[in-house]
Amino acid sequence: MPDGQPSILVMEKAVRVLDCFSPEHTRLSLSDIRRLTGMPNSTVARLVRTLVESELLQRTGDDYCVGLRVLSWSSAAAAGSDLLVAADPVAAHLRDVTGETAGVYIRRGTTRVAVIVKLSPRSIIFRCDVGQLAPVSQGAGGKVFMAHDERVLNAVLVETAEQATGEPRAALEGQLEFVRANGWLLTEEEREAGLSSMAAPVFDASGAVVAALAVGGPSFRLDRAMAEEFGPMVAESAKALSRRLGYPGQADRSAEETA
Repeated sequence: MPDGQPSILVMEKAVRVLDCFSPEHTRLSLSDIRRLTGMPNSTVARLVRTLVESELLQRTGDDYCVGLRVLSWSSAAAAGSDLLVAADPVAAHLRDVTGETAGVYIRRGTTRVAVIVKLSPRSIIFRCDVGQLAPVSQGAGGKVFMAHDERVLNAVLVETAEQATGEPRAALEGQLEFVRANGWLLTEEEREAGLSSMAAPVFDASGAVVAALAVGGPSFRLDRAMAEEFGPMVAESAKALSRRLGYPGQADRSAEETA
């Protein structure tokens, strides 16, 4: 093992390297990886070399991309995930009923990752790819995590300290309270002008929020009137999905911890 470090530390650093890659950044140079991880040159070089030898990374010229070996793991993860198996038809149904792009997000730190995407068949749509990252602080899909997990909320507030007071904080608290009271939320043009989204939280058997079931579309279609019509349906779909994951419908864990 490099530098005699415990295997767990080496594994953590290898994961940090792999986490640098995303649908927006499929090819990275060694200097890119060093910049994104903040690790020393020699450490990055050794880790990347080992990952290439293990077929977890693939080299093309001076750039690297995720190796094909990861694809087999991706297929196994999707097939073995109760969430993905249960949520796939639910997202497809929401797309068909609303006519807008629907999907499922999971949280990674203060970002959320799209794990299911069902694109709208219309010409002007919200376009998203599986694996695409977005900040938890923006959009309905992120706000549902903040509403039910005090730790996530605090972490976001630390990152967005300039928005944590005054009117922005009051507006945020209003959104989070709406989620808790109604089970769904509409956000308008938070991430990008002309795009809106609505989402509802999905709970697991322990009462923790494990995903956000979301619908996104252009704001001229996905407006407050449409949200009032379809928001409760999104919430009911998320509740049904939660029950399939073993959620008994009791108070979520974060609420119990902060009570």
